[in-house]
Amino acid sequence: MSDSKYKVSALAYRPQRFSEVVSQEFATKTLKNAILSGKTAHSYLFSGPRGTGKTTIARIFAKALNCLSPENGEPCNKCENCIEITNGSHPDVFELDAASNRGIDDVRAIQDAAKYYPVKSKFKFFIVDEVHMLTMQAFNALLKTLEEPPPYLIFILATTNPEKVPATILSRCQKFGLHRLKIEEITEQIQKIAKSEKIMIDSESLFLISKLGDGALRDALGIFDLAVSYCGNKIVIDNLKDFLNIPDKEIYFKISGFIRNADTKSILEYFSELLEQGFDLITFYNGITEHFRNILLVIITSNPKQLDESDNIREKYVTEAKEFTVDGILRLMKILLENEARLKYSGNQKILFEVILTELCRIEKEVYDIGVLISELEAIKKKTPDSLRFRSATPVVSDSSMPQVKNIKNDSEVVARLKQIFVLEEHFIPDLKNNNGSR
Repeated sequence: MSDSKYKVSALAYRPQRFSEVVSQEFATKTLKNAILSGKTAHSYLFSGPRGTGKTTIARIFAKALNCLSPENGEPCNKCENCIEITNGSHPDVFELDAASNRGIDDVRAIQDAAKYYPVKSKFKFFIVDEVHMLTMQAFNALLKTLEEPPPYLIFILATTNPEKVPATILSRCQKFGLHRLKIEEITEQIQKIAKSEKIMIDSESLFLISKLGDGALRDALGIFDLAVSYCGNKIVIDNLKDFLNIPDKEIYFKISGFIRNADTKSILEYFSELLEQGFDLITFYNGITEHFRNILLVIITSNPKQLDESDNIREKYVTEAKEFTVDGILRLMKILLENEARLKYSGNQKILFEVILTELCRIEKEVYDIGVLISELEAIKKKTPDSLRFRSATPVVSDSSMPQVKNIKNDSEVVARLKQIFVLEEHFIPDLKNNNGSR
């Protein structure tokens, strides 16, 4: 039987003071200084990705202003007001989910409640989450209250999509843009929680969980709780990967190796083996895209520290980057990005994935150095008889039958080179004019 007192980590370790909020110093310091100076506004807008602390900061702000024994702008978390706000039972702090209460009647209910003075504290708070979901009529109804609020009323609007909030609302709010947390910051928090809960976790598992959080501490803590349920009090990377069923980084390095060597047969056989492991195809596809993005970043910047990877993986990217060129990676990335939406909505993802992998392997075979061929064309013109040079009939030669670029040694090769040049002029020179570069 489960313990009724158990709380998930995101709730059990939710920050209760400004100083406990991770990586949002701009917002927390500004609000704390406003409290100390007595210059608080009547409406605020907190925007940012999910799980970055918008609602948490709003509650701490409400506690700090209504605390009976504030400590240097921080709530004491011991008085009656602080405890009730933390528990969500304070009569003067209202939270509204605009995703499910988005109509004009819901806003009118707020307006009616705003007419009355606070019951037991100095300020009355209305925290509206996902405010961008309100209808336009609801926004218009809210506008009047924001324009001329009573001195005891404070609105805090939270949203993940600030661009959907009307400008008339934005102009009446103090705006705080919260940002995603860095992997190192999430890792540090999970490490503290693991130590507090007496859970052993290796560095690779910490890094993987933090990365999967995608900048949201709440999401990372959710994965951490799942890992604890599966692995118990000792989390190791091999068990974690089995549990999450995500491709290992070594898989992507093998994929890029097959593509570099144009080994279509091996890559399709390897892909078939991976399918038996039950990997999600979209997750796998995004992993390949990110893999080549990482290679491109290392080639251009020569700084692997920009990658959100562990040190040993960064070293592998440095080695892998030496095997590719910027132009080559860009061609691969173009194919991957162009097919991303097609794969997501495809009725047969497996077949389309196989076609994409085949295309990635063959892309370098279809690229010709136009500069070299043009210089060879000039050399051919100098040694080709006039009767052959101006022949009007152009033989049709398939791309696959074209000889590779090489030095011309005899008259028969002159004819073969002319055939190649004629086809290249027909099929590739237009692309050169349009793209100003190699195809």
